[in-house]
Amino acid sequence: MIITCIIASSGTPRVIPVLTRCITSIYGAKTRTTTIRVVVTTNNSNHTLASIKTLIHKIVVSPDNAGFVGINNKAILKTIQKKCDYYLIINDDAWISKNFFVNLEKIIRTKSDYREIIIPLVYESEGKKIDSFGVEYFRTGYAKNAFSKTIFTSLASMSCLLIQYSFMKKMVNLYGYFLNPVLVWYLEDVEFSIRAAAVGATLYKNSSLVARHMRTFTWGRKSYMVMYYSFRNLIWTVCITWPQKILIKQAFRLLAWQTLVSIYCLIKYNPFMYPKIVWETMLNWKKLRQYRYQTLQTYRPSFQFESLFSRLEMRHDRLTF
Repeated sequence: MIITCIIASSGTPRVIPVLTRCITSIYGAKTRTTTIRVVVTTNNSNHTLASIKTLIHKIVVSPDNAGFVGINNKAILKTIQKKCDYYLIINDDAWISKNFFVNLEKIIRTKSDYREIIIPLVYESEGKKIDSFGVEYFRTGYAKNAFSKTIFTSLASMSCLLIQYSFMKKMVNLYGYFLNPVLVWYLEDVEFSIRAAAVGATLYKNSSLVARHMRTFTWGRKSYMVMYYSFRNLIWTVCITWPQKILIKQAFRLLAWQTLVSIYCLIKYNPFMYPKIVWETMLNWKKLRQYRYQTLQTYRPSFQFESLFSRLEMRHDRLTF
């Protein structure tokens, strides 16, 4: 089994200790029949990765403004011609359990049906609280990590995710990219999951594959940047991926949710956050329409978009904006 591990990282001195833990956990989980390729992708030309270069097979450097999406896309394009069994997409502030690849091999041996995307159980960095086990998607356009093993989810979180090589290549051939370039930061996993499901992928959750994640280590949980891109990209994901009939059917919920978001931005941040989101959406409307047209053209006729939605209107357990 060959695993290509794509790790996005700034490579700054502050990050090196957590990145090192991430990489050593991957090697620590290696079995006798597993070949590991570690690719670190960054948009920091002044990175300090030289100190751990013996642990890395390839370093991919992108322009400073590439964002999380851009550096991951470049890493995939640089590695897609080198065949493997699975890509492991993992944050630099996450790490995997020692039996991760042992259990992955068991899944591959015992599951006869195709598993294009495998979603691990990700705990918070300490304790037994779940950071994510899939992502819930609501009729308002809101998405949130599932904090329970029993919650129905249809989407995946990119903090730790396995994607079969052949499916990754299929997505790149279909779209010309792995993650949608217009999103830059945050919610790229939601948009990717929708596209993946729409073209026929099975998103399979398995709790025997365990990882841990230092949530929002890079930017902080509720920093302006995190919230701005999250709220903006929730709108942009709706614009790009939702079929017209779903937009019409859920129009009231969408409008009600955006009203709440605008009030939250006004109270918690400043009066200009939400207007800036609206203005940037208008400026990029032509580009969003182009991505929408390309995306909807790939949907299978049998795909039922509403199957992605949570069975509840809104889940309140550990609900955070």
